Amino acid sequence: MDCRNHPGTQAADRCAGCAETFCPNCLVEVQGQRYCGECKVMAVRDEPPPVPEDQIRECEEAGAALKYAIIGLFCFGIILGPIAISKALQAKKMIDADPTLGGSGKATAALWIGTIALILWGFGFLSRFVGA
Repeated sequence: MDCRNHPGTQAADRCAGCAETFCPNCLVEVQGQRYCGECKVMAVRDEPPPVPEDQIRECEEAGAALKYAIIGLFCFGIILGPIAISKALQAKKMIDADPTLGGSGKATAALWIGTIALILWGFGFLSRFVGA
């Protein structure tokens, strides 16, 4: 194993934050853990270390919320719009609580599209009511 920063130099250990391999000169000990330069700053600030991209998994609730929102945009907006909004908010909470979850963009899109679906349904209902 080679050091990530110094190719050709034998790695001594892995960073506790990003799990990359580093030589002894690149690692520093903080609160009993060995960190690289980038993760050290986050460890000192008590921020969670970055999660490697291969460990991020998609939040299923965000995907479901987006499906409900898109379908609600075309039909059953009064039913599917609020469901999409609820699931999107739930997904955002889950993503904030677990750094290995991805899909924040889907949750945000579902929140906006669900709200638009609900508003469009309201305008449609109002136009039918006023037109009658």
